Amino acid sequence: MKKLTQWMGVCAIAISSAATLSGCSSDPDPGPMNTGGTGTGGTAGTGTAGTGTAGTGTAGMMGTQLQSPSYFVKLSGADAAPGAAPPPVYTNSACGSCHGANAEGVQGIGPEIRFTPKAYAVAVVRNGRKTPANVASAMIAFPTTSVSDADLDAINTWQNSFTKPTTGQGLYLAMCGNCHGPSTPTGGSAPIAIKGKSKADVDKFVRMGNGTDVSMRATYMPAFDTTLLTETELTLIKTYLESM
Repeated sequence: MKKLTQWMGVCAIAISSAATLSGCSSDPDPGPMNTGGTGTGGTAGTGTAGTGTAGTGTAGMMGTQLQSPSYFVKLSGADAAPGAAPPPVYTNSACGSCHGANAEGVQGIGPEIRFTPKAYAVAVVRNGRKTPANVASAMIAFPTTSVSDADLDAINTWQNSFTKPTTGQGLYLAMCGNCHGPSTPTGGSAPIAIKGKSKADVDKFVRMGNGTDVSMRATYMPAFDTTLLTETELTLIKTYLESM
């Protein structure tokens, strides 16, 4: 579960088109791609189209690969309540034109980027992202000469300061939806379905993450600690997933 996907990445400076911090890009992806599951101790598996990159995982792990902007989540209503004013760099660098004035996302342009693990946010901004097909996206790398470490830290602190949703569905959308599906948890920017997943599996991947190459949004998931996602909040998400 990746911001819980594929999220939220931090701030992509708009250069003619939107880029997304959660690894999403406004550039159309070349085409659908399925990867093998990420199960415990699995051996290289086979997806429905091509060879998986990880293990065969557990039954039902394969999901639908959506194309941008179909997997973008835009928060609304109480889940998109504004918070403190963003750091000047967020506005001045045009992050808001892609991700919304309150990091809630912009319909058809860029996803919401609230509640993003700091190490993940920094890695995405500094290294850029690729499409699921492993080609460059509009989310390029931004060096310290473009966005300083201090500015990046201020943006991440701000994007994680909003009042969180109070329902399992709201928390899912805010932390998992970009990667696992913007309406149902059957696949988004990552073709990994988590609908009906066991609580043990959810616990494992949420707390430990998965993968080593942060640029690969279809196969990488950051770890969420209890500071960003409490056990109570995680339980609400798990209950929501089990109800699907």
